[in-house]
Amino acid sequence: MKISSNINGRRGKMLGRRDFLKGAAAAPLLLAGASRGASAAESKLTAGISKKAARILIVGGGTGGIDAAARLRRAAPKAKITVVTPNAVHLYQSGQVFVAAGLYRQADNRRSTAELMPDGVKWVQDRVTAIDPENNRVETQKSGKIPYDVLVVATGVKHDFEMIDGLNEENLGRNGIVSVYFNHTGKGEADGGEQTRQWLERIAEAARTKEQKVLFTIPAGDVKAQNASLDILLLGLDLFRGKGPGGSGDVSRNVKITLAAGNDYLIASKPFDKAVRAILAKEKNVELRVGTELTAVDVKAKKATLESDKGTKDIGYDFLHITPPISAPACVADSDLSMQTGERAGFVEVDPVTLQHKRYPNVFALGDVAALPAKSGAATRDMAIVIQDNVANYLEGRKLDTKYTGYTAVPVKTRYGREMLIEYDRNGPAPTFPLDPTVPRWIWWELDLHLIRWSYFELMMHGLL
Repeated sequence: MKISSNINGRRGKMLGRRDFLKGAAAAPLLLAGASRGASAAESKLTAGISKKAARILIVGGGTGGIDAAARLRRAAPKAKITVVTPNAVHLYQSGQVFVAAGLYRQADNRRSTAELMPDGVKWVQDRVTAIDPENNRVETQKSGKIPYDVLVVATGVKHDFEMIDGLNEENLGRNGIVSVYFNHTGKGEADGGEQTRQWLERIAEAARTKEQKVLFTIPAGDVKAQNASLDILLLGLDLFRGKGPGGSGDVSRNVKITLAAGNDYLIASKPFDKAVRAILAKEKNVELRVGTELTAVDVKAKKATLESDKGTKDIGYDFLHITPPISAPACVADSDLSMQTGERAGFVEVDPVTLQHKRYPNVFALGDVAALPAKSGAATRDMAIVIQDNVANYLEGRKLDTKYTGYTAVPVKTRYGREMLIEYDRNGPAPTFPLDPTVPRWIWWELDLHLIRWSYFELMMHGLL
């Protein structure tokens, strides 16, 4: 039995019965989440309607760019909307953790950009090389200059492995070094999940005969997907105990893990940070060092340089997992749209509530490239709601009254079959559901594993969630 979907006024791809039933089973939870998200963004999803025939240009075709395009297509039906992005393949980046866990294939996280692009939206398959807000235009690699009336910046960020001395992307997947974050969104390629899966297996195999020193590092400052490195650490512990797919014997006693985190927290919300630390504290073979950042790697000698307020120290490792520093793409960082100083220098300088640029009122930004702390798919989805309303309000000369509350979600997989659904905003914990959010539960694991990816491609990427 096949069931056809009709999304955004077009005939969608054919859904198998199993996928349809999964979506139907998830409906109550997804609708509750959508309602909560709308509240978090302080929008009813119908507030901003514009009849202006404006030129809206969206730079970037990732999560934020396509979600915003779908929403703006409805909020400003007469506008000419253009998305500039080079990637022919769209990646569900959150799925890399499940690839590393042996539960997804890399192909499960890929979709054609053309398939996801909303009807009535022009796609320019090109790369923006410069943004000129003084003259309301961008420059592209192949298509020349493109003018706009309203610009929405949704480029995402660069995983800047080269900011660590002695390291570059060619080192990843070799000499015991990996990162689950490693991908090339422009090419639609992601190797980090598969490399990390192989890395975990190699640790388990080596630990059968000899103690293995494993180092996890998280940089200081804003981090994309705060949970991903914690996911790999905690799921890895389960694998080393012989659990999970392919588990074969308990070798955990021979695996000694150090987690070096550049900030003085793991999760940027105190109640959740306390809960995650309590989980790690129960692991006798895990040492947590907060306020400690990886600054250099000697790849051949397998030595890492860690810096803290106590000084610099070199430590040896057998295996190293890196959460990379992030930076804004050059076209953004080198433009007048970027912040010039401070910890978020190079990122788009927006009002944290309205997402409107602080100096150029016809420019908005969302997602990881915005100079805001939240860097997650859930945060981007809430920002897209704000963009939908406030761009339409701006075009009509109305007050920008839809507000982004700082909401984000970073679900931490505490072991196979259990997950902590971490949600918070500027005021603290902001749980969607009436359950203690600091308790890992099987329902969040099942929702994440079986339903979130489906809802991402079939709902969120069509502006419907």
